[in-house]
Amino acid sequence: MEFIVQKLHPALRPDQRLEVANTRKVLHSAQGQWDSGCTLHCLAMAGALLGRLPDTRLVSWRRRGAGAAFWDRVWPFYLSGATMDELAELVFELGWGLRPKVVEGTHRKVVAFCEEQLQGGHLVILSWRPARSTHLHAVLAIGFEGRQSGRAFRPSTLLLLDPAEYEPWLASSNARLTYRTETSGKYAMHGTYVTAYSRQSIVVTGALSIQVPRDKRAARKATAAAVV
Repeated sequence: MEFIVQKLHPALRPDQRLEVANTRKVLHSAQGQWDSGCTLHCLAMAGALLGRLPDTRLVSWRRRGAGAAFWDRVWPFYLSGATMDELAELVFELGWGLRPKVVEGTHRKVVAFCEEQLQGGHLVILSWRPARSTHLHAVLAIGFEGRQSGRAFRPSTLLLLDPAEYEPWLASSNARLTYRTETSGKYAMHGTYVTAYSRQSIVVTGALSIQVPRDKRAARKATAAAVV
């Protein structure tokens, strides 16, 4: 009788995730994990949602148009990453006619800002770190989840697009951040960040709101503020 047998390198340990046998560390190195382009991917998605960027997937291939202009501005930050202040400068430099607003501070302060800005209809790019780490990551907040009672809506969870996760299928987001406690409804000291593969306690450190001016005059002022 014959069987199909897989013979693997002895340093491998197959489990739910492929690991290095002696260290139990995940082996797979995904393309893009070495760079610091998360803020730039979030900015590209925001630009696409607001009609400033035609395609988020091929900006590095474009030779003309909005995609090429975007890549020319952002590529110097791709390996080093961009802070929230640098990201705000990029919004001005791109001449999109948008108004960025940056807030940094305690977890509760930044989360309250994110909630306020989303309720105002603005997209928000936020940065966070694991509770016991200094490694920062950026995601795009595109909505809320919460409890509706009559006309009153109390949000408790941010719905996010995380550029480090897989594209969401049959869903509106690929990550979620719960920031209110279920019992009291108050802001928690830490957020609970959940994706398809992980659940962790995090601290939100900063956020950039991208506001669309309501009138053409304000839009022209925002565009004129671009750094040439």
